Amino acid sequence: MVLSGEENNRLEYGLDLRPLVLEHGGAALSRGIAPESAEASLILKRIIPDDLTAEETAALITWLDMVAEPRVERYWQLLHLLKGQKPSPPAVPAFEWLLAALRAHR
Repeated sequence: MVLSGEENNRLEYGLDLRPLVLEHGGAALSRGIAPESAEASLILKRIIPDDLTAEETAALITWLDMVAEPRVERYWQLLHLLKGQKPSPPAVPAFEWLLAALRAHR
């Protein structure tokens, strides 16, 4: 993320993925739903639209690989601490679940 030089590293697609991933992916993870399962396919549809092109899906997977990196999350946690702010709760496990589900079903 830092090396790309982009200030805003979110893919838009008309979505704000973080809350959706934390809500649906986090719940699936806590309920022990395997990313490869049929139930995961339904949950995936709540997070990522079905109509993404193959090119958009590939770009999304590349972005998720970056977002689901624990070192990137740790960087943001430390940056918040340096600014005197409370870090956000861990999101990487939910993003890892989403990434696995996306790879399994698309």
